[in-house]
Amino acid sequence: MKSDEAKRPRKRRTRDRILDAALDLFNDRGPDRVTTAEIALAVDINEGNLYYHFRTKELLVLALFARFEADAMVLVATVDGADEGAAATYAGFLRQWFSLVWSYRFLFRDLVGLVALAPALVEPVRTISAAMRLAVGDIVSRMQKAGLVDIPESEHDAVLTNLWIVSTYWAAYLNLQEGVSEFGQQQLDWGLQQVSSLFRPYLSAEAKAELEALVEIGA
Repeated sequence: MKSDEAKRPRKRRTRDRILDAALDLFNDRGPDRVTTAEIALAVDINEGNLYYHFRTKELLVLALFARFEADAMVLVATVDGADEGAAATYAGFLRQWFSLVWSYRFLFRDLVGLVALAPALVEPVRTISAAMRLAVGDIVSRMQKAGLVDIPESEHDAVLTNLWIVSTYWAAYLNLQEGVSEFGQQQLDWGLQQVSSLFRPYLSAEAKAELEALVEIGA
């Protein structure tokens, strides 16, 4: 028989709790407005304990980006096990991708300031950007083979590039261009609307219906 202690759920590691708290605070106010003292307070540890795990705020940002990168790769892998001929597979991927970007929105909303705070972030951002663009290209190719989308070869590269830019940096655009500092469901839906407008002219009737349903979820 297991002891009561063994039955108890294990407490999350301090390092993970620090990252969870930092993510919430960074998303809410931006890394430049959050102090390490506030992060430590949110985790209920002293700053010395926080510095044991992360000596600088830059290391915290890099660790959160590594988390995002891992989650993005898991998301891409889900398409491999799904029905490649179903429009819902790709509509679902789009919704999940936007949700992932939303979960780590500070990385995109505050990208310019983050590069100044964490110069080491530049290379990982380029790497994941290249990997995800390849993944998106592969997904669009699967959609074309399934007859869900028809993008002329001459427009293929431009459409893929625009899809990547809009689906990834919509939060940064709203923040820098429109002065939006507080993000909610309305902003998430706005991003989905922008991507749907890029896709719509090339979609089959089935895929268009799935995309419209996707956009209406948050309406």
